[in-house]
Amino acid sequence: MIDEPGLAAVAVTPDEAPPPPALRACVFVLGGALFAVEVTSAREVAVFDSITRVPGGPSLLLGVANLRGVVMPIVDVRPLLALPPHRAGTVIKALVVEHAPWRAAIAIEAALGLEPFGEVSAPDVPGLVLGRLRRGDEMVALLDASRILTALALEMRGANQTEEGRA
Repeated sequence: MIDEPGLAAVAVTPDEAPPPPALRACVFVLGGALFAVEVTSAREVAVFDSITRVPGGPSLLLGVANLRGVVMPIVDVRPLLALPPHRAGTVIKALVVEHAPWRAAIAIEAALGLEPFGEVSAPDVPGLVLGRLRRGDEMVALLDASRILTALALEMRGANQTEEGRA
C-alpha cells in the first residue's frame, strides 16, 4: 500500500505468458533448401577438414572422420530426399544427429541455428519428412532423424552384403 495522499494502489496481474513453442529445431541448408531436425536429435555442428574415404562403402557414405576420438560416419542424405548429391570439397560442414543406437554427421551447406516453432503442419508426403514449419515467409521441412538414420543404416548394411557377395 502506498502512503501518499491521493494515490491508491492498484493490483496488477502479470500478462499471461505466451504459450511455449511446439518444438525447437536446428535449422540448416541442404541442397539449397531449408531443413530442420528436432533439438533432441541434433548433437552439434562440426567442420571436418579431412575425411577418410571407405573403399566399397555405400554411395551415401562420404567417408569417416575423427570427432574427438570417435570415428564418425559422414553421410550425404540428399539422394534420400531427391536432391542432387553432395559436391565434394576439401572442408565438410556437418550436423551430427543421433537417435539410439545410431549417430552420424550429415553433410550440410550451412547451419542457421536453433529456433522455436509454433506448430508443425502435415508433410506433403509421409516418409522422411515429419512435417512443415513456418519460418517467416518460408517453409522448412522437418526431418525425422530416426527414419533418416535407419535408412542410412539399411543402405550401409546393403552395401556390406554386396561387398561380401563379391568376396
